[in-house]
Amino acid sequence: MSILNKLKLQLKLKAGDKKKKKGACLTTWRIITMIITTILIIGIFSTFYFAYNNIYLTLANAHSIFLLELNMGEESVDGDGYEKAKIYIEQKKDKIILNGNLRNVFEYDTSTTSPKGIPSVDLETVSTTTLEVN
Repeated sequence: MSILNKLKLQLKLKAGDKKKKKGACLTTWRIITMIITTILIIGIFSTFYFAYNNIYLTLANAHSIFLLELNMGEESVDGDGYEKAKIYIEQKKDKIILNGNLRNVFEYDTSTTSPKGIPSVDLETVSTTTLEVN
């Protein structure tokens, strides 16, 4: 190989290195541009979405209020029932005085008598054995 060819080859390699460096720089800028563009597009769509959503909800609420105003009417109040309820509430606030001779239903007296017509049974004489069937 001649010296001239070697110089040309070296110049070509150096030019290729510059192109690679320049290309690498361009690719990073392209990536940065794509990221920024994507963020802007997402921001625009999210702005439209939230604006649409809030406007829709506002219109729906206004429609509900409008319908409720149309259907408003007077309800009849039962005055007698109100007075009775007021009296019952006042009665609930008063203390009840109980008679001291009340029977405690949870205490059983073993010496109680049986009602009329039913013979009394002595519990000690009752057998717990079973009868055999023939």
